Amino acid sequence: MAPLKKFVKAAFTATAPNYQSTSSKPGSGGSSIGSTSLLSGLDVASVSLEEMCGLFKAEPADNLYLTSNGERGVCVYKPVKKGDVVLSIPISSCFRDDEPPRWYEHLENDEANEDEHDITDYERYSPSGWASRLAASVLDLQLNNSEGEVQNENDLKKGREMWQSMLPDEDILRASLPVHWGEEIVGSTKCTALELAIDSAYFARATAVFTLTDELKQVLEDNKNEKEEIATADLERKCHDALDIVQTRACRVERATEDGAQWGPPLRILAPIFDFINHASSRITGQGSANAEFGVENEQMCDMHEAKLVVRALRDIDEGEEVLIDYGDSARPAWRCLTSYGFVPDYDLNADTNDEEPIESVAELWMNGLRFDVDPNSVPYDLVEVAAAQTMLDYSVDEDEFAKEEEEIENGMLTPLVARTIADRATEAAVNLVIETEEGDSEEDVWDKAEFVQAASLANRLRWSQHEVLMKFAKNLRELCNPEPEEED
Repeated sequence: MAPLKKFVKAAFTATAPNYQSTSSKPGSGGSSIGSTSLLSGLDVASVSLEEMCGLFKAEPADNLYLTSNGERGVCVYKPVKKGDVVLSIPISSCFRDDEPPRWYEHLENDEANEDEHDITDYERYSPSGWASRLAASVLDLQLNNSEGEVQNENDLKKGREMWQSMLPDEDILRASLPVHWGEEIVGSTKCTALELAIDSAYFARATAVFTLTDELKQVLEDNKNEKEEIATADLERKCHDALDIVQTRACRVERATEDGAQWGPPLRILAPIFDFINHASSRITGQGSANAEFGVENEQMCDMHEAKLVVRALRDIDEGEEVLIDYGDSARPAWRCLTSYGFVPDYDLNADTNDEEPIESVAELWMNGLRFDVDPNSVPYDLVEVAAAQTMLDYSVDEDEFAKEEEEIENGMLTPLVARTIADRATEAAVNLVIETEEGDSEEDVWDKAEFVQAASLANRLRWSQHEVLMKFAKNLRELCNPEPEEED
């Protein structure tokens, strides 16, 4: 017999309302590391991570290399035991959101706090605030105008320039982020959650670009020749490009001592080399799961000078194996990962999961004008209630039979009849996701542009991802509708 009770138990436990705030796991929660699958066509064989590690004072310097098999990632030459260090890089070698360049915010008083800016706690927590400050550091690197007083500044500068040369192609990265997509591409995803996320991100991005453009224009006007003209549109594009890098490659770390005492707001950083590590889920086990995690070590109360960003192995990592970390809640579900990082995660729906973790392969399902998030192994209770009412209409259930169904639902049971109704609706929605959308008013030659193809491809991948989740969801439900007959003696 199909595992009815087990399935129903998941339905009313895994998706029950949870009003408690979730705390991020050390080294994974709230991360914003970018996908390295969109990097420009650089000859990775010519790039020495050992040299970069030396320039950034990262350790170990001789055990990491870049692979170009498919998506570029970071692999290990020699095995790494569980708990051992995969990569350690000083926080002082990273771009920090609390150390923006001096030209940012028009700091003209050289005698007052040259290395510190008047940054409020609100700005530290504000997405546009910290993102703008990190983007200013990226722009400052492009302007070759860094004035930071850092030990081994020449090595650090050389390392950052090498890192900059390995960043994604600006046009392709831009095309990968839905915040830049046109209405046609956004609509083709058939994902309401994505559309709402884009609307929210658009206004935050507009604020950040306005602030950055104003500051950048001021510093350029102060240094330009009289005959030079500054095009606002060009500056805005430069600011967008810098913010794209920050959005897809920055991570968040906590200011806390070893005993867990938090002494300041979270710190957002851009950590070269570390940002080349690809994403994998920590909620599944076995092949393809995350094999490392990251966090800050050597941190003292109100002192980050000796602190390091450290990546440690979650399990034994074999020779030649790729290092994979979990990017956190911003990488799940698929539509949020696409919004945040510009790629659609390839989650195995049949992989073994950690029982204590919720399922991350989620799709949206509309029924009777209401939207629900569903995963292959559970059913939202509210969806069961809506489906029960629909079942009474679709199958002409009399009042007595409906009352019995309703009583079973209240007792935590998902009846076969209601399950069939939900399965039919999920199948219908899944099929609709793979039906070709109308091309709209797009010109034929738009398909010759790599940027449009990149965006359209990602939209298609998101639809297919949602399709697979809904089909798996419907399949599991139908096993409830058609239980295997019991063997006769």
